[in-house]
Amino acid sequence: MQVVTNAFSYIIDMGASVMMPIIFTILGLVMGAKFGEALRAGMTFGVGFIGLNAVIGIMSSTITPVAQALVDNLNFPLTTIDVGWAAGSAIAWSTEAVPFVFLAVIITNIIMIALGWTKTMDVDIWNYWHVLFSASAILLVCKGTALAWVFAIGQAVLMMGIIFIVADWTQADCVEVFGLDGISLPHIQSMCNCIVTYPLDKLLGMIPGVKDIHWTSEGIVEKLGLLGEPIMMGFIIGGFLSALSQFTAPEVNVGTAIQQILIVGMNIAAVLVLIPRMVALLMEGLMPISEMTQAFLEKRFPGRELYIGLDAAVATGHPFVISLGLLAIPIILVEAVILPWNTVLPLADLAALPFYVICAVLPNKGNLFRGLIEVIVMCIIYLTFSTYAGTVMTNLAGAANLTIPEGAAQLSNIALGAQWITWFPFMLAKMVCL
Repeated sequence: MQVVTNAFSYIIDMGASVMMPIIFTILGLVMGAKFGEALRAGMTFGVGFIGLNAVIGIMSSTITPVAQALVDNLNFPLTTIDVGWAAGSAIAWSTEAVPFVFLAVIITNIIMIALGWTKTMDVDIWNYWHVLFSASAILLVCKGTALAWVFAIGQAVLMMGIIFIVADWTQADCVEVFGLDGISLPHIQSMCNCIVTYPLDKLLGMIPGVKDIHWTSEGIVEKLGLLGEPIMMGFIIGGFLSALSQFTAPEVNVGTAIQQILIVGMNIAAVLVLIPRMVALLMEGLMPISEMTQAFLEKRFPGRELYIGLDAAVATGHPFVISLGLLAIPIILVEAVILPWNTVLPLADLAALPFYVICAVLPNKGNLFRGLIEVIVMCIIYLTFSTYAGTVMTNLAGAANLTIPEGAAQLSNIALGAQWITWFPFMLAKMVCL
């Protein structure tokens, strides 16, 4: 068993930026592409992924100290530290559940495609970690009993089955809003939230007055001119957050404060400009593979439609997503302070918020007014379940020998709150097994 787990760990440790090019190259060859074409497409996708992660890293290293300083200066009692999705992923891929859950999800996808229950062919195996984490949590709490294994693997099959269906359901909107032809997004942390935002958006569309308000990023640029462009929005919001953190400190050096405000503002402005460029590279590598897949199916299975299931990263370059992701930072920080049950200090995953606001863009086709309302609701859910996940995350981190930051009572991340749907099977398993 340890040999199998180590083999999986060896592959996974290469990261999505290496795994995905390999997968796309193999997929291209299967679909009839020449080796050079398939390799170029796969490597271009990988380069785009590395670039996107680098840009998100810039955002994380810029905004995390700002948020930490703001909370420290105002003495907010938030003792569960958001250490970011990467810590959760590292834990999930290091447990004994990996080979069993991995195979169960792949078999589930194949069976659902064969039976016509889904059109999504999920090649985003890196993000199986969402259900791997919840499986590991069940095995930890339920002491690894036979019943615990049933729940662990069963919830992975159920959750991924649901997300394949959600990916199919939202695919037409992904085409309309993001231009993702032939692509769906079976990404639990981004797309399970559509279960909430679509009904909420329909409700907002029935409220007199509210239903007639329609803000778009294009309309904002038209009205505000230069100030409405992403580069200026990034500079203004980044600078504003930095100013708050600087001028709430007990002692303020005005010269240093202005320097930091300009640095943070420029870094966030750069992020908003660079994310779409990196996503464009992702799409440059992806589209040939997508077109080959559709041509392959058209030739061998006339009338059969199949979507390539990908990481939601391919949607994060859209102006609607970037704008909402940036506006979500002050929203979730304010909610973290005012929600009485919340103990999570949002830090590392602030940079990942564009992934978690996609669900607030799709149902309204980029209406920023409705999107903001939906983000406010979803951030409450994210914080609630991130707080709930704190104990389990801390215990799993201890088992994986991860260091707990000084001053933190527990570890968690916003990502675990964004996959709130996976915590219901965990709660059921906990009730049954204990």
